Amino acid sequence: MNDEEDLPSEIDTIKDLCGLQTRDVTSRLEFLELLGKTLKAWTNRRQENGENGFGNFSSSVLPCILRLSFRCPFSDIRERCTDLLLAVKEKDIKVPRAIYKGPSKFIPSKKVPSMDTDDEQVLSLLVESFLLSGRVTNVTSLLSLHPQYLECFLKAEFSMFKGEGPLPFIWRCYIAIMGASRHRCCYLVRLYEIEFLKQQGNEEWLHGLNHVPAKLRALCEINKILAHQPWLLKASHIENLLKGQDNWSLSELVQAIVILVHTHSLCSFIYGCGITPEIDFDRGHTYKPLSLSESNKAMIEGDNLPVNGVDNQCSMKDLMEKMKEVEAKQDTLLETTQEELFQQFEKVESGEVSTCKDKVSVVSEAPQPGIARYLTDASFGYRDFANRIEDDISTFRVQDYSWEEHGFSLINRLYPDMGQMLDDKFSCTFNLTYNTLGKVENVDTSTFRTATWNYIHLVFGIYHDDYLYTEVNKLLERPFKQYIKVVACYPEKVTIDDYMGFMPDLDHSEKVHINLLLLESRLQAELLYALRAIMKYMT
Repeated sequence: MNDEEDLPSEIDTIKDLCGLQTRDVTSRLEFLELLGKTLKAWTNRRQENGENGFGNFSSSVLPCILRLSFRCPFSDIRERCTDLLLAVKEKDIKVPRAIYKGPSKFIPSKKVPSMDTDDEQVLSLLVESFLLSGRVTNVTSLLSLHPQYLECFLKAEFSMFKGEGPLPFIWRCYIAIMGASRHRCCYLVRLYEIEFLKQQGNEEWLHGLNHVPAKLRALCEINKILAHQPWLLKASHIENLLKGQDNWSLSELVQAIVILVHTHSLCSFIYGCGITPEIDFDRGHTYKPLSLSESNKAMIEGDNLPVNGVDNQCSMKDLMEKMKEVEAKQDTLLETTQEELFQQFEKVESGEVSTCKDKVSVVSEAPQPGIARYLTDASFGYRDFANRIEDDISTFRVQDYSWEEHGFSLINRLYPDMGQMLDDKFSCTFNLTYNTLGKVENVDTSTFRTATWNYIHLVFGIYHDDYLYTEVNKLLERPFKQYIKVVACYPEKVTIDDYMGFMPDLDHSEKVHINLLLLESRLQAELLYALRAIMKYMT
């Protein structure tokens, strides 16, 4: 660098750090060398001339370097970024520090695979994620507890946002921003805003819905309905989008719907697992020195939380006995009439109205300005299906419209390959098992997983005619049902007490798996309502 004359152009070259997204070690080292020289020139000039116009550079790049020093699967990048921050600090310039130690407020970082894990499958997936997006998100870090699922997740998400499809890349990001805003998920909104700008999106759009094309704004109604009361979606909503001025094509709309339901359900996972802000995000780092009390803890961490939370009525031994009872009574299904099965469903459904009543009674805070600009009808939220006020809306019966027989083929026809990727995620999550229950091994948990999946469908008004709903109340204790209902329906209201308070003998990996069941079951529920509405419109 010639007497620092080229500093502004060098800053433009390195500020997004995309030069690190390569498997080639030499290329990474060359970029890190350039980054080091640029930082040195900047710090020298700052010492001589004060801020001198480079404040934005430091506030954007230093937090990213901090993130890479913790969350990068390449050790050369982690080590060099750590050294760069120390070099800046030695010039008496404030450098940021991470607020949280790990990717979750609920789960100790030592329970999550590290960036230098010995597990080759996990490391390979972390590397793949970094090469594709330039970061290993906290979501990805936590999903690495279940690499089989993470592989399906990364494949589907990449296809949604960067693969083939009729929608421009920036539209896909913006639709995701709209979806995340329904649950006030600042974490996802910020992630997609960053991706939107990386894809050369118009910054004006990030000022809010009034600054985007009318065609995009037209999605607000189905976004609101799918996120909170998907049973309200009708063929007329689909028709309004497909006809008239600024109309959508059917294939465009299906891709938009997939992105919306993916984002809604991902919000549930993020809140349900207590995902922390990315290190380079607001509230993920600070320039303030450690206080005395903080210095004793270093960084906020879940290590000090009791692993077993509060006492639960249902021990693992009790649950195992109940699962055996359920398995022994499977023949009862054959002897039960359809009328009796549906009555069981309605009884369980009406009994769940009071679940999470304390959450509903809490008045929702007004959304932050950074969220509110992407919202319409912000007060619209979940209402128990059993308490619906619309007389013309009946229970969604899976025998009339199912994912396997109807939804899969429709989505594959209108959005090629996505149906298979979604099906892989559903199957992986539903069948995922390590045959453990807490510390007990060689356990068949299939009845428990089925009860969890079907309970989530139940709170969204979906009835499976081949299931004994008496199993729900037998296998799922009240604290557990409260947790999964709040995560599925009011995710922004989840607390650490909710997480720690259910099934305390489960380990954190198993609780993450339960959140995956929540994510995918909710996603499928929203998708079924949307695809059924499309089918009704088409016929």
